[in-house]
Amino acid sequence: MGPRATHYFVEELLRAVEELCQPMRDQDYPNVFVRYACYLPDRTSAIETDLRPLARALRKEVQILKKLGCRRVVIPCVSAHVALERHLSGCPVVNILEAVATYLHLNRPGSSVGVLATRGSRLSGIVEKFTSGDQKVAVLSPDKEDQLMAFIYQRAKTAQSHGDASELVSLANSLRDQGCDLIIAGCTEVEMCLARLNRLEMEFVFPLQIVAKAIVLDWQGDLPGVPRFK
Repeated sequence: MGPRATHYFVEELLRAVEELCQPMRDQDYPNVFVRYACYLPDRTSAIETDLRPLARALRKEVQILKKLGCRRVVIPCVSAHVALERHLSGCPVVNILEAVATYLHLNRPGSSVGVLATRGSRLSGIVEKFTSGDQKVAVLSPDKEDQLMAFIYQRAKTAQSHGDASELVSLANSLRDQGCDLIIAGCTEVEMCLARLNRLEMEFVFPLQIVAKAIVLDWQGDLPGVPRFK
């Protein structure tokens, strides 16, 4: 669902397997099915107009993966989670928002959190669900949000996706100026681009990295009950 973001998640999943399981051969890795469902409607546009076509397409994709034997499905798009909440109850989809909220509750309680989120995520209100309710969540100002959207759609989702991501750090700094202790990469393309930077001078939370580790622990049997949509 952004093909680049999906590819990034698969890399993080393999990295988590290698970190937590120390595989010594191909057979020590989990079986993984990946679908680059690039035909799905744009998530922000769907939030602004009609979620139902997006929800139908997501359900179709989930059913395909279920028939292949998948008991966990990750949709590496934060904005899509509003459609999951409203239209896909009962599907075995990992709840990225809840996974991050649990992580913050356990590791950074009381922190002031900023989110680099798409307009769709902000309008839907799902950015608030990155926390368990005990933390203040800040988002970008309208002009900064426009700047972020331009970066995502004109660079991160295009052939320019490997370009300079320092603009994202500047946007994150504007959230830090609002008093945020840590910044959530609240769009998978944002996480993908920030994760490539060699040095980050502020604390970022990368949701897909958190989910990758949670899924591996669940696969090992050490962490039953990875957050999913009920």
